[in-house]
Amino acid sequence: MAAFALGALALAAAVSAAPIDDRDALRKELSAWKASDAGVYAAANGLLREHLDGASEDAELAVFAASKAAAAALQKAHPLAEFSVDTPFALMTSDEFASWVTAARPARNASALPASSEGISVATNTVDWKKSGCVAPVKDQGGCGSCYAFLSVGATESAYCLAHHQRRTLFSEQQTVSCGPGLGCRGGYLDDSLKWIASNGLCTSDSYPYTNGQSATAHPCQSTCQKLPMPFSNIAVVAGEDTLEKALNTQPVAVEVATGGDTWRLYKGGIITGGCSGPLTHGVLAVGYGAAGSPYYNLKNSWGPNWGEGGYVRLQRGVGGPGMCGVASFMAYPVLRKPQFYLVTSHGHLITEFYSDLYASSSTKSGAMNEEWSYDFTTRQIIVHSNYECLDAYNDGGTYRVHTYKCDASNPNQRWSMDNYRVQHLHFPNLCLDVDPNQNHKVQVWSCAENAPNQRITGVWDEKVTLRSFNQLTMGVDGDNVQFNGGVEWGVSVSDDTWRARTGDWTKCLDAYDARNGGAVHLYPCDGSNLNQKWRYDPATKQLKHLTHAGFCLDMGSEAGTRAHLYWCNTAIVLQLFDRATSLL
Repeated sequence: MAAFALGALALAAAVSAAPIDDRDALRKELSAWKASDAGVYAAANGLLREHLDGASEDAELAVFAASKAAAAALQKAHPLAEFSVDTPFALMTSDEFASWVTAARPARNASALPASSEGISVATNTVDWKKSGCVAPVKDQGGCGSCYAFLSVGATESAYCLAHHQRRTLFSEQQTVSCGPGLGCRGGYLDDSLKWIASNGLCTSDSYPYTNGQSATAHPCQSTCQKLPMPFSNIAVVAGEDTLEKALNTQPVAVEVATGGDTWRLYKGGIITGGCSGPLTHGVLAVGYGAAGSPYYNLKNSWGPNWGEGGYVRLQRGVGGPGMCGVASFMAYPVLRKPQFYLVTSHGHLITEFYSDLYASSSTKSGAMNEEWSYDFTTRQIIVHSNYECLDAYNDGGTYRVHTYKCDASNPNQRWSMDNYRVQHLHFPNLCLDVDPNQNHKVQVWSCAENAPNQRITGVWDEKVTLRSFNQLTMGVDGDNVQFNGGVEWGVSVSDDTWRARTGDWTKCLDAYDARNGGAVHLYPCDGSNLNQKWRYDPATKQLKHLTHAGFCLDMGSEAGTRAHLYWCNTAIVLQLFDRATSLL
């Protein structure tokens, strides 16, 4: 996790003691390693020793031979994983690597660790957020002890993407290192960084790029970039393997792990099943789990793509207690503001935000973020998704006005209650949100009145949708089979992207569990946490895209549409092109 300058003095004793049976062969192997991607990365990031005496070659060969022996021993002890000197840390001793990942780690008070759930749930399904498009590429922290920044930004990128219709935005680790609450390149806490990001927003990586890769001293904070507001204000801090599995059904999760041993130093691939106990020394992003070969978690590291499985590592799942390598000891993730909904007047108009002002002039949903709202049941705030400001009513010289304003949980102007028919202010309890059709549907706050049609404003979570093919067939069902036989309306949840059949069994949703060309599409009991049931219509391409099985779309299967299935998205295939008619439920 942390970087430090390596010297030759610590190896003085090791040189004479290390056996080198075949010096020439080992020298060639070491030379090949230095020319490899792993060796080039090590040289570029200060992981090679700068020798000060004539015994430098002996020192290097001794360490390299010791690494080969350690990899062979690990391979024998843990056969589900692959260990090798083909990693950037082959010329570090075990002690040096342990210091590299722990030297800058601030001690975490044991009382700060969350209470661990005792339950051990080993789900048999597979969750892989990499396929969703909401996991950023593997990045590289370089010579700076900034894993906490890469981890908190990684969790933020995934949460932001999920809240913005799978549109991925890359955010600035450098801003988190230079301006955030950590110790720069000397470490920090992932939960503190996530809380800071939630409160302050974050610039994109393009506007504030990472520059500390070759430096162990954090660069000064810059404040010229434009920060984007975050779709979350709260952070969940939890522990336990069953809790981690449940959280991963919803989003990627930031976790802390123990990485100080040879297991991580020489890891090349497969599933780690031991050899990594000890204090939590590093942070990685959990992006899923599976059971192929053995139950495992899949984690994204920040040591570049030349380490592990293209920058990823798998840890054994279901071992209980703190989890393999402590993976279940401390985890955190942004709590997205959900569910999202529309504010709809008695005349069917949507309340929208535009430059913090409010309007109710359209009865047609466009899909824009300024139509979408969410409610924080803890702070009682109503948040618009375009700028993540909060609905705010204030006294302006004796006249009450309403707009959106920067969210502040302590601001009494932003506290509201919502019921089935009106939106009422909690600090000014006689004020209700009001839309007057006689004033061009002006959005205002007015004295609350029972049964006032201007104040009948409902939070609508679902849409009523019909999907029609290029040859004018309407998507329907035959039992649990999806086909284009006409007549079915679908209830589409704005909050969890499920498609519920409104004709027939209302408890079942559109589901695709087999991510391949020709994979089955059917009805299955609705479950908002079931990643097989996430769909979104793309009006630009006219396709119904699966959000979890990225790159796959609904396909009629034939012009008759008797058995719809999944197929790789291709706008040239007319069997994937649909018109959508929608209204609010």
